[in-house]
Amino acid sequence: MVNMAAQENENDNEESEEESENPKVLFDTSLGTFMVELYPDKAPLTVQHFLKLIDEDYYDGLIFHRVVKDFVIQTGSFNQELEHQEVEDTVENEADNGLSNEKGTLAMARGSDPDSASSDFYINLTDNKGLDREGRPDNPHGYTVFGKVIRGMDVIEKIAKVKTETREVPVYDDPMEHFPIDNVVIKQASTYE
Repeated sequence: MVNMAAQENENDNEESEEESENPKVLFDTSLGTFMVELYPDKAPLTVQHFLKLIDEDYYDGLIFHRVVKDFVIQTGSFNQELEHQEVEDTVENEADNGLSNEKGTLAMARGSDPDSASSDFYINLTDNKGLDREGRPDNPHGYTVFGKVIRGMDVIEKIAKVKTETREVPVYDDPMEHFPIDNVVIKQASTYE
């Protein structure tokens, strides 16, 4: 009986979040669809940048190239042929926005420069407070959270369970760890109204 009540509450939350006026993006992947809600009030530059990439169909045909069990799944760099896709524009770090890297949230990946996020984003598979601005002394800038999965967390969990390997990738000097053996492809990413 308790499980049914929890499921009903989860469904109510999904429905109310889908009715929110915040922008939403629907991802159709080779393992199913999921929807994210974006938070322009908390990360305006990041959301604007991300929606520009969505409008340009940038993510269509890209793969999830990093799957780390109980941590994150990441996409935004490679197509199915492992050709590196580049975005020239970067976005200013907005990690000081009050949002935390909690399970199901989206955040921008970046290099050592805090303002180097361009196209890669990840979805947290668990609460990753160490990725927050105040999470680690060695990482005082944090990673910008800018949205959350509001439907299809089961698809995220399917992606999180794919088998991975260490793989040589042409644009990197060192092999990439946690690379899915079988591609998980974003067939289409589009705004949802």
